[in-house]
Amino acid sequence: MQKKYYLNFVLPTVYALCVLLFFRRFFPHHLHFHEQFQLFLFTKNYFIETCSHPGGFSNYLGRFFTQFYLFSFVGALLVSCFLTGIQQLVYAIVRRFRKDKNNSPFQSFGLFLSFLPSLFYWYLFCDENAQTGGIIALLLTLIVTLIGTLPKSSVNRYIYLFISIPILYWLAGGTVILCVLLLIGYEWYGHPSPVARHSLLSLAAIGLAILLPFIAKHFMAQYPLSRYWWGVDYVHFINYSPHMIAYLWLLILLVVAAAVFLPVVKIKKTYISGSVQTLALLLIIYILILKIAYPQHLWKEEVMAYDYHCRMRNWDKVIEAADRKPPTIPMTVACLNLALYKTGQLPDRMFAYFQNGPEGLLPTFQRDFMIPTVAGEPYYHLGFVNTAQRFAFEAMEALPDYQKSVRSIKRLAETNLINGYYEASSKYLHLLENTLFYRNWAKDARRFLGDESAINAHSEWGEIRRFQTLQDFLFSTEEKDGMLGIFFQQQRDNRMAYEYLLAYTLLTKNIQKFPAYFMMEKDFSYPEIPKSYQEALVYIWGLNHDDFSDIPFPVNESIIQAANMYANTYTSSQSPEPVLRKYFSKTFWYYLHFRDYTRQETEVVLQY
Repeated sequence: MQKKYYLNFVLPTVYALCVLLFFRRFFPHHLHFHEQFQLFLFTKNYFIETCSHPGGFSNYLGRFFTQFYLFSFVGALLVSCFLTGIQQLVYAIVRRFRKDKNNSPFQSFGLFLSFLPSLFYWYLFCDENAQTGGIIALLLTLIVTLIGTLPKSSVNRYIYLFISIPILYWLAGGTVILCVLLLIGYEWYGHPSPVARHSLLSLAAIGLAILLPFIAKHFMAQYPLSRYWWGVDYVHFINYSPHMIAYLWLLILLVVAAAVFLPVVKIKKTYISGSVQTLALLLIIYILILKIAYPQHLWKEEVMAYDYHCRMRNWDKVIEAADRKPPTIPMTVACLNLALYKTGQLPDRMFAYFQNGPEGLLPTFQRDFMIPTVAGEPYYHLGFVNTAQRFAFEAMEALPDYQKSVRSIKRLAETNLINGYYEASSKYLHLLENTLFYRNWAKDARRFLGDESAINAHSEWGEIRRFQTLQDFLFSTEEKDGMLGIFFQQQRDNRMAYEYLLAYTLLTKNIQKFPAYFMMEKDFSYPEIPKSYQEALVYIWGLNHDDFSDIPFPVNESIIQAANMYANTYTSSQSPEPVLRKYFSKTFWYYLHFRDYTRQETEVVLQY
């Protein structure tokens, strides 16, 4: 193979590796986010329902590939192939316009320009609202366009165009207009013909493409007309117009036009041109993706990372993430506190991290699809099965694209199984049995239906069922400590209810109730009183005593010395907060005096 043809693979290969590395290393949890909020079923009814409207086939294929995002490497590889495929198809169309059969791509700017639409879609896909179906629709459109340039006869090309317009509209939705404009441009540019005939056929093709959404609306009136213009669900919030996609179509047209009319630059040493274009491509990736898109969505990736590791029971990874960068959003703090409990560190280390009040322990329900999904985890593990079930169901029903969530379906199967509602659980398990990656789990779970002894012996479901409340009560967001107390009073070995009760009391700064809760009889013990409990007990004792010589709890001497230092600084300084933050920010005392959690948690929730 000659050197100049070998260089044809350099830029696409570099680009594909950059996309793969980015989504595998920097944005893997955006892919996990997409996977959990859909339910792809291998059933005839699901296929018919999804494909029964314009653009539905692209949605179907997009959802098919999205289920593989459960595995971050496979998901990153798929996205890399999709985005590189867009570039390759745009470049192939450019070469059909130029009729450059033997021209090295490094001797013109056509190859470099062909990366711009793919780069723009890469930028768009960094937003978690972008859906894979949009990429599939664009790929299908570019493939149909490329095939449309192959017939040698102008008549055959026009016949192909008019046949492909309704078919492509049904498969890929409104992006058919891009195909029409490209193929019309191909006819006008390279195939001189009577102007009248070109004009008539061009107007007819454009008119047909514009008319199709109105025809679809006439026969399928259940959707607004805007849905038929786009066809494909480009974003999760399908009621909003994805105007950025229209800019992408325009960019493709401009790239093809620019590449067609740019002159060929003859360069004997092709490696010079190749090196320059490779460096320029890397520079654009660095600026557009790493410096613009990545910082914009980084905080969301961090939230998704906490949620994913919590979902997968990767408790140590949750804590590792908090050690690298302390979480500040209630959802992430809730995941961290759950991980601290699961690893036996909650009472000792909870104030070693940022705490933003009780919302970071037991979040309140929000009318959203993401927040209840995350918030339901601690309730589920505590044994608030009905609350966890409500959060899962409401989160699924709040999905803005009206899909079902495989994660919520799995949780609903579990909660109904634990509650003994086996028919309802069977219904959800049946759905999961028609999926690819949850089928085995569902089949294994089905053997527990009606088998009380097997459920009771299960390592997770059995413990949750044992810790469930034996009496009915109305769930109240204002009385979470009382509900935790009921759970603990019924099962004195329920360590999680006890530690969450005390943590909730500390986070709400309810120091009056803390000693009574701490002294409740329990069927477990600690080698020594946990650090946060010691700090609370020392503080409460110090409110009514001059020293700690008679404190009736085995408190470490280091805690007493730290309490004296804190008290001296707090009482003697006019502005003690900066000094106390430096030395005591990881204590309950600092949280008690300087954390206005009510105001801050509200701001964070609204920001999300």
